Amino acid sequence: MSTNSKKPNAQKVKAQIESLLPPVRMVTMRDEADYYGASRIIARSLGLPFKPKSFTGWKHGWLHAPLKYVEQLTGNSRYTRFLVAAKEHELFLRQHGIEAKAVGMPFLYVDTAETKHIKRIPNSLLVMPPHSLPYTKHAWSEELYADQIAALADDFDVIVACLHHSCVQKKLWIDAFEKHGIPWITGADSTDTNALLRMHRIFRSFEYMTTNAVGSHIVYAAYCGCKVSIYGSYQEYTEEDYKHDTAYQKFSLLLEHNLASSTEKSIQKAYPFLFSHPAEAAARREWAAEQLGESNRVSAKKIAKLLGWSFMPQLNYLIFELPKKVIAKIGRHF
Repeated sequence: MSTNSKKPNAQKVKAQIESLLPPVRMVTMRDEADYYGASRIIARSLGLPFKPKSFTGWKHGWLHAPLKYVEQLTGNSRYTRFLVAAKEHELFLRQHGIEAKAVGMPFLYVDTAETKHIKRIPNSLLVMPPHSLPYTKHAWSEELYADQIAALADDFDVIVACLHHSCVQKKLWIDAFEKHGIPWITGADSTDTNALLRMHRIFRSFEYMTTNAVGSHIVYAAYCGCKVSIYGSYQEYTEEDYKHDTAYQKFSLLLEHNLASSTEKSIQKAYPFLFSHPAEAAARREWAAEQLGESNRVSAKKIAKLLGWSFMPQLNYLIFELPKKVIAKIGRHF
């Protein structure tokens, strides 16, 4: 229970956090390494004024489901080489004839110098409900979950929700939280070149994070020092939610596997320690570091080489591949 007789104003806390966040810069995604600004992070680490073209896939997202299909790591991708989080993932792909290298997830490569000034707010709770994507539709119990979060007011000095960019555009969760006076901030978008840095700063601003759905935000928040919990009306995804997802349309067995591995029963069995009252959650940074593959982290210079940022791959792209794309793009207009 909160011991602060005079709680900070939640709206002022929201404004304070937003003032510390990098600007949202939406850019065109050329390849997987560009997602969430991963390539920008590597380029800046090397002092490069631009982001070279990448020719290797770099896996984003926590693989919480048991490894069964190659597509869990490769997706609907054209790449022949992949960077993954764990040695287990590397071995799995190699056993299927796919070149792979374990280097940890992109989230690990955010420069700590860009987050060291962030001060964690004591007894603060960040709430992260499940998120939509531009092509998905969901039937979540928004008001029920917001009611459950509002009931925690006596346990925390400040509560702020973090909503995915797509949910904000669709106006999901907003009314449910605002009804209880719970302010919200916008989280990540895959096309935002500052997204990874943005989420680092958000997570490092709160002592606790709670959610009612499985996702990468769990390990990201724990890695940044939040005490993470799964609490409240657990939200499960359905096949109907992804009926317009082109990747899942092609790999229906993968969707079936991911949905089965994301149910409340499955997550409780695999990660029972995550289920608790938010105020009783424990710090689990070492666990999160293992999930993200921190022990496999390499230098930015090594990542650049693996992505194909050397002279010959770039020259080959400029001479042979880029002209083909330009001609094809022009052709579509005639």
